[in-house]
Amino acid sequence: MWGSSSWKMRELAKTEKLDWMILKRALRAFVPYWRNALIVSVVLLATSAGGVIPAWLTQRIIDNGILGGRLSLVIELTLVLILVAVVTGLLGVLQTWLSNIIAQDVMADYRLRLFKHVERQSVGFFASRQSGDLVSRVMNDVSAIQNVINNTLIGFASNILVIVSTLVFMFSMNWQLTVLALVVVPGFVLPTQKVGRSRQKLQGRIQERLSTLTVQLTEQFGVSGALLTRIFNREKRETERFDEDNRDLRNLYVRQSVVGRWLFMWIGMFSSVGPALLWGYGGWLAIHHQMGIGTIVAFTSLLSRLYSPFSQLAQVQVNLLSSIALFRRIFAILDIVPEVEGGSVELAAGSIRGRIELRDVAFSYQQNTDNPALALAKISLVAEPGHMVALVGPSGAGKTTLLHLLPRFSDPLEGQILIDDYDARSLTLDSLRSQMGLVPQDPFFFHDTIRQNLLFASADATDTDLREACQAAQIYDMIAGLPDGFDTVVGERGYRLSGGERQRLAIARVLLRAPRIVLLDEATSALDTLVERQIQDALAALMKGRTAVVIAHRLSTILAADLIVVLDHGEIVAQGRHETLLATCALYRQLYEAQFAQEGASLNKGKAESFDMVAFANSLTSPTGGKQVVL
Repeated sequence: MWGSSSWKMRELAKTEKLDWMILKRALRAFVPYWRNALIVSVVLLATSAGGVIPAWLTQRIIDNGILGGRLSLVIELTLVLILVAVVTGLLGVLQTWLSNIIAQDVMADYRLRLFKHVERQSVGFFASRQSGDLVSRVMNDVSAIQNVINNTLIGFASNILVIVSTLVFMFSMNWQLTVLALVVVPGFVLPTQKVGRSRQKLQGRIQERLSTLTVQLTEQFGVSGALLTRIFNREKRETERFDEDNRDLRNLYVRQSVVGRWLFMWIGMFSSVGPALLWGYGGWLAIHHQMGIGTIVAFTSLLSRLYSPFSQLAQVQVNLLSSIALFRRIFAILDIVPEVEGGSVELAAGSIRGRIELRDVAFSYQQNTDNPALALAKISLVAEPGHMVALVGPSGAGKTTLLHLLPRFSDPLEGQILIDDYDARSLTLDSLRSQMGLVPQDPFFFHDTIRQNLLFASADATDTDLREACQAAQIYDMIAGLPDGFDTVVGERGYRLSGGERQRLAIARVLLRAPRIVLLDEATSALDTLVERQIQDALAALMKGRTAVVIAHRLSTILAADLIVVLDHGEIVAQGRHETLLATCALYRQLYEAQFAQEGASLNKGKAESFDMVAFANSLTSPTGGKQVVL
């Protein structure tokens, strides 16, 4: 039993030490605002001093004015009493205003720190977390800090000053009555520890439940979630799930408000015992003419001013322990070390030739384990400037994983990626990614206008730039036909656009940036053959001299590629031109027959009258002999 008790004491000590470290760290956020905090302290001091003046004036009004029959003194002191009340009230307003400024500044700083820190994280960070939970930590958890500042920190300082000023005045009036008033004070502070721990745990559970509800709302109120819910008739079940979580949150709030009620009942009881003792002993002194009635009344009025701060101080520890749960959730995000950190070499946009080389690159999504399962293993390949490399392979072969390593959305477990002669890790993330443009399989657009979504790639682009990029992507005519043109709102994730329009707009966005390297993940999968051919014609001229790494299943893209890389289970099983792979690689031949044979037959049937793929590929030869990008 002694051993168990000793272990619990050690664990409690560790917890208290950790809580203190979290609190110290949280308090550092107030350092930049020490000037306002100093002003608040001065105002609190003035307010606490002004709070005891009414009791002193009350004593003089009764003993010297009323009992002395001096009406003029009563009127004079009454006016002073009113003036003190007005000044104290104004000081209280000033203190509230300044403390809220500090609270809002600190919350704004935490929100910005969290946002910037989350923005530094790799794509894998977002893949493993719910966006609603991150939103909840940035908004709900940070917003709860205001209560910590106003009710806990400011309240603590205010209560200390009030207690000190009140005790000084009470001792100056009668030390015996002051000691008698203080006898019941221990009853306010002794039972707080257990209540504080309970409320701290409840606060953590409340924030977790708030996060769960935020996640559900984020998913359900999005277009994709709304479509999925309706097509599977899940509205009723999702409503029931929300109601269940909502009731859990309600119950937690009720429990938090009830926890410690017995403590506050105890405090209320002792708050009544003090005045009773004071009236008993003070009455005896007054009867024996050892104390004036005004002094007893003044003491009685000061008791509420004394006991109330003690009651609130007892709750400060409760609130402080609860607030630690908030800061723990905030710091849990801030303490995550970004998986990908930029280097120190800065390159101007478009300053590279566009050569890409992978040397023995390996990657795993479980990089923190001892024996990670490899998504890519010993990948080595070269994409020469102005060439197009096509990545093909069955689903799960590692094509998208490889593509995402180039802009360092993640870093390889082993090996090296070179951009021209630069190790990608040595470049700043901004300068590395400024050389690249990505058209994903499912392009994302903000709930904003077409113009703003395009300017996301190049903020200083002119209307002429927008028009030329959209014309090249074969989407300008559609935009020009809209009532609001480029100022048309595309809806959440671009939902108001068709799949082909979204992909063409994404291509226009990349064209607007004019990168040296283009990354395409099934970028033409939603385009019909005619539109695809029109885009290829335009991009062949506009993207001359740029390197492209393409994941595609369309026959035209594969035939035009300078190098086709066949992936299977994270490894390169073959690489070369289409004709060579068709003759030498069984997997590529199988993919060709399964995915391309029908399209190839259709294309061969109509190429004499509409499109000569070989002539098209030959037309892309640059003066230096290099092939250009084909999407």
